[in-house]
Parts: sequence; C-alpha cells; structure tokens
Amino acid sequence: MPDLSALRTALAEFHCAELDVAIGMDQRVAISGLTAGDTDPDSLALLAQDLLAGQRAAVDVERAPPALCEPLTLIGPFRFDARSGSAAPLSIRFQEAAGTPFEGGQDLMFDIAAPDFPAHLQVDYFTSDGDVIHLLPNPLEVSGRVESGALRRLGERGAGGRFWTIGPPYGHELIVVIASPAPLFPSPRPEAEAATSYLPALKKALEAAAPTTVATARFLKTKAP
Repeated sequence: MPDLSALRTALAEFHCAELDVAIGMDQRVAISGLTAGDTDPDSLALLAQDLLAGQRAAVDVERAPPALCEPLTLIGPFRFDARSGSAAPLSIRFQEAAGTPFEGGQDLMFDIAAPDFPAHLQVDYFTSDGDVIHLLPNPLEVSGRVESGALRRLGERGAGGRFWTIGPPYGHELIVVIASPAPLFPSPRPEAEAATSYLPALKKALEAAAPTTVATARFLKTKAP
C-alpha cells in the first residue's frame, strides 16, 4: 500500500480547496473533495504521479464558486493546518458525516472547538450567491468569547441564540471561523452584507490581528429538499 503522507501534505497547501486522499475499493489512489480555486483534476493526478512513484490517482473533485477562494486566501496565514502544527487547534464539527449535503429546511447547527487560549470567535457564512452572514457575533449573541478549549455550539433551537435554516440558493458554501485574543472588529458588523463589502474590512482586521490569532474553514453543500 502506498504511503500517502507526502501527498496529503501537498494537498493541504491548496488553501482554496478541501481535498482528501484514500485508497479506493479497486486499490487505486483516489483524490476527492472540492475546490474554489483554479485547481484542475489533471494537475492533481500529475501531482500524485510525482509523489507516488508514477502512480496516477483517480480524481473526483467538485467545483465551488470561485469567489469563495478570497476568504480562504485571507485566512491562509492564520490556519493552524498551514503552520506545521505550531498554532493551537481550532475546528468546525458538523454532526453529519463529511460530504453529506444540508437540505433545504434543515437547521444549520455545528460545533466549534476553541483553541487553547481564551478567544473571541468571528464566525462567517459565505453563501453561493456572494453574501456573507455573520453567525457570531449576532444580535442575540453579541459576544463571541469562549474559554480555552471550550466547545461552542451554534444554531441550536431553544438555546436562546440565533438559529438558521438552510434555504435557496443552493450550492457550495463556506463557513470561516477566526479565533483571536480580542474581538476582530470593534463593533459588530451588519448581520448580513455583500461579501465584496466585507472582505476588505476583514483583510484590514487580519492585518492588525495578534500573532496568536488562528482560523479554520469548512465547505458545505446545500441542496433542495
């Protein structure tokens, strides 16, 4: 069985993609996932060939809106998985199995595992049609503060906070979480705004962020019920 560690490391460098590699039922190496960048299947297959002694991989990669690449590029330097494990862990955890689509009418609920320092969370949901919804802070939860190592659940009905329901337009969307020692913005952003308005402000905030700030992101796919 081929050693996939070098290929996994190389795939992690594609900041605008969420890629996985495994050995398929036919014993072939398989690369799957999705990309919002300009990564094409042929280039991934050639990368596998270079790192696996001539073995080409079967590639099955979906395309996400190219606009989702920009927020991923902005948080790239802050992603713990891009810094050789030197930063504290931060993760988004869905209850659904990886790759399971969210259906229209379904509640958007997920957990955030905080880093190992008291942090303020900025949680943004980038939609397939170019908007961004600020899930945290929000009008009912004005503070995104979490204790070191805490698990923060968002979107649970009856918990006193905001909850959200999946609706159109459907497609590939993106959740970005940034954990910083102080709030990323001095005052809350509008609960929803155009991503083109928000991204310059996010860029400026990240440029001023503390060096301990970390970030992570997860794609999700939504579809009609």
